[in-house]
Amino acid sequence: MYKIYPVFKFTATKINMRQLLISHQGQPNMTRALKDIELSDRLRDLIIQRFGERGRFRLLEEASGISESKWKNVFYRKQEATAEIIGFWCSRYPEDEVLLKTGKKPPGEDAYPFSAPIAVTWEGQTVKDRLNWVISEWAAPVGEDLGKYLEGRSQKKVSALQWRKVILRQEEPSLEMIEIVCKNRPMFTQWVIFGRVLDSFEVDPSDEKSVAEWKKYEKRRWKKFREAINVDSKNADSGV
Repeated sequence: MYKIYPVFKFTATKINMRQLLISHQGQPNMTRALKDIELSDRLRDLIIQRFGERGRFRLLEEASGISESKWKNVFYRKQEATAEIIGFWCSRYPEDEVLLKTGKKPPGEDAYPFSAPIAVTWEGQTVKDRLNWVISEWAAPVGEDLGKYLEGRSQKKVSALQWRKVILRQEEPSLEMIEIVCKNRPMFTQWVIFGRVLDSFEVDPSDEKSVAEWKKYEKRRWKKFREAINVDSKNADSGV
């Protein structure tokens, strides 16, 4: 005779990671691990923004003294960002500290009139810090490509290596470097040199009031420009 064995049904249950995390919110290790993962993700984004693709790990080692292999391990998710790496980043780029540690962006970013993150000030900020902000507002290339781009814009009067030392914030810029950059962004000249503006025709991008005044000034300037174009067009049509 054949024996009849009972049939057991096994139901596969999908694991919802969000529910799993919520269920472990009371456990410090799980909460800390999640925060570390999120911080490392934000750091990767910042690395891409500042160092691009080509030669990024070599530049990171040059800037920080931390080995390429450690940067690669963090970037490729083999480990989370270490205290050493976080400490370097916040020391070298104080303007990134709040975003890196909390994920919070400064308010008013959508209405900011410049092509760079909202400028901020901090104790110990120098000309090289402000000039780097202006460079990021003006030039599209980043990382290794940026030094070569600036060398070309300076007609090779300033080498890519000299630019790189300023971009990595290892040295202060020369007057020649400041002149090259500020000729392309003249409205920031006083802020770069003095850390403030002396008249309304220039702008301190880290000061909300100055930015608001600049926006009004630009609006008036473009209005006059459009009016001048209209006058020229009417004169051309009438043969004047």
